[in-house]
Amino acid sequence: MLTGLAKEGVAVYFYTYGQKIREFQYAGVNVHIYPFPRLAKLLFQNRLFKRLMGHAKNYEAYLCLSSLSPNFVSFASKEIAKSDLVLVEHIWCSFFPLLYARLFRKPVVVIDRNVETLLSRRFLKTHGPKSTKFLLFLRLMYTSLLERFSCSLATRVYVRSKNDKLALNAYFGVPLHKVEILPPSVDTSRMKNNPRLGMSFRKKLQIPSQALVICFLGDLRTVPNYLSAKYIVEHIARDVLAEHRETFFLIVGRYIEIPPSFVENSRVIFTNEVSNLTPFLSSANICIAPMTLGSGVKNKILTYFSFGKPVISTPIGMEGVGVKNGKEAIICSLEEFAKEILRLALDPELRSTLGRSGRRFVEENYEKSLITKRLIATLSEVAC
Repeated sequence: MLTGLAKEGVAVYFYTYGQKIREFQYAGVNVHIYPFPRLAKLLFQNRLFKRLMGHAKNYEAYLCLSSLSPNFVSFASKEIAKSDLVLVEHIWCSFFPLLYARLFRKPVVVIDRNVETLLSRRFLKTHGPKSTKFLLFLRLMYTSLLERFSCSLATRVYVRSKNDKLALNAYFGVPLHKVEILPPSVDTSRMKNNPRLGMSFRKKLQIPSQALVICFLGDLRTVPNYLSAKYIVEHIARDVLAEHRETFFLIVGRYIEIPPSFVENSRVIFTNEVSNLTPFLSSANICIAPMTLGSGVKNKILTYFSFGKPVISTPIGMEGVGVKNGKEAIICSLEEFAKEILRLALDPELRSTLGRSGRRFVEENYEKSLITKRLIATLSEVAC
């Protein structure tokens, strides 16, 4: 999104968290990295807090506590003071940047990529034993207060789908006219299938050319993606391999550590974070999103479509995207995943049809150039 703005001549200064202070320029964007708060680093080592965060461990501890550090905004104070507009991505780092920007009477847009209160409610309802419910309730309260504060102080709030817009209105009474739907974008000219690269990559991984390859994308440091990977290993892979032995599962995404039980099956390959998705997705026959938690439009779904791959997803995984079951993707319950994978495995024509439909859908609705034009138009309106 920011590189698209820079390409259109907008001066963009991007401040974010990292492990140490760094400053550099990337594709026209001036990037400034500031270290995570000490409080976050201390708390993620605390047993009680790690239990509260569930499987996400360090990552969400950093995110949640980063909002409470005033040092970050002081790092960016000069740029905030002279800017025409301040964008705050995600509620986790919104508290002090919002206060500071409003102090200088700057218009502020909060980009609420996921309605975190919705996610926390779902987490409380479906995840974990009863002994952790109180901790999850505290998590929900913290998230709800922070999201309410962010939305009330913002000049405009950007969300990814109509579902998210209605959720903010229902939970916090955010006026509908204040919430703008700005879906994520995909650069389809860059993100596209490369069969030759896919085949050479299969050889590198020692996967036979005729084998069925199933791909899942997701940062396993977050709870929804961790749970999806767990279900793939414990259920989907087991059931599919029982019927179709020549199958491999690629789980592509960053992780802190993988339980030993996850890597016992040699047909399930964990890659950790990768710099280029093209070899992995080009080598895949089917892409899946067995999500039981989440909110907002999932980037993984749009990436799958961009590569022209047939997609199988739960309703939550496909939430807000706007596709029709059976036309651009297959939407089913977790229990039906193995059956649907096996059905596609025996029907290459259906795989091809779904892949073409998904690619066409993302080109028409989520292409980067189209979203960038919408973004510039709405930002200009807010800045004025």
